[in-house]
Amino acid sequence: MKYRMFFLAVLSASPVIAKGPPRDMVEMKAGTPVSIQKDRSYLLFRVPKHHGVPNFEPVFLRIPNAEEMKLYEADREASFALAAPKLIAERDKQLSKQAAVRAAGGTYSGIVPPAPTTQNFNYTWTRIGNLQNIDAAAAFAKSAEEATYLVEVKPGDYVLFGASWPSGLASVHVCFCLGTVGFAAEPGKVVDLGYFMADRAKEKSVIPELASETGYGPSSDPGGTYLLAGTVRAVGPESSRATGVPRDAVEPARYRAVGKYLYPGAVGINRLVPVPGILDYDGGAVIDVQSGKQVPDNF
Repeated sequence: MKYRMFFLAVLSASPVIAKGPPRDMVEMKAGTPVSIQKDRSYLLFRVPKHHGVPNFEPVFLRIPNAEEMKLYEADREASFALAAPKLIAERDKQLSKQAAVRAAGGTYSGIVPPAPTTQNFNYTWTRIGNLQNIDAAAAFAKSAEEATYLVEVKPGDYVLFGASWPSGLASVHVCFCLGTVGFAAEPGKVVDLGYFMADRAKEKSVIPELASETGYGPSSDPGGTYLLAGTVRAVGPESSRATGVPRDAVEPARYRAVGKYLYPGAVGINRLVPVPGILDYDGGAVIDVQSGKQVPDNF
């Protein structure tokens, strides 16, 4: 079940998130009156401004709930039933070609696909969207030091899945597939995530939290783009307060360490920079700092 928690996000082998489902996470723009809905949750976070550091957007994954899993399974079964005759016919065609070549003493160079099943069926589900980048241009508030974001979301369990550049497209530039953090978003609550920070990994970052985890040089970049380094800083007494957000609805995020997962659609792969008191690493192992134990992988 651990891997299946994430597979609804793996909708496409493309770096662009599959189109179709409505935006599940809605950025509240500057000047928008804040009315806390009991059946919705809200994510509050800040992005500090540093000279020479371009804007990058966090990508959040909402872990699908049991009802969505049942709906997905039903839709996949129905789609497979429609596609199976053609898939079987194509496989039989390849098997016949293979048999003819071998009978003539040759070696068949074609590809015989495995027997089609619902498990290996290449299926893209777009009815519900649970993976989304937050538009860097849609800040709730701005100052010379930082931009603040307030995002209305569906209640549930969330993962800081990765980061993207502000291209105007739904995309995952870099996934934090090798270790990241998650948190719960309760209905009627504003979850204060503190600060999100990201920078290019090839140059030593001026962001203090990223300085020791950057400066890898240009060879660290995936072809034609940048590898990103990113992390979070939990909210603290020194953190700014968002004007217009009801303080009695705000609660600090209870971050948890999240183990490795798979996402073939990312341009690059990295891990979230360690978060004091929450996330660390022992070689390639993801460590939950509070318990001191390794976090299981999600595949």
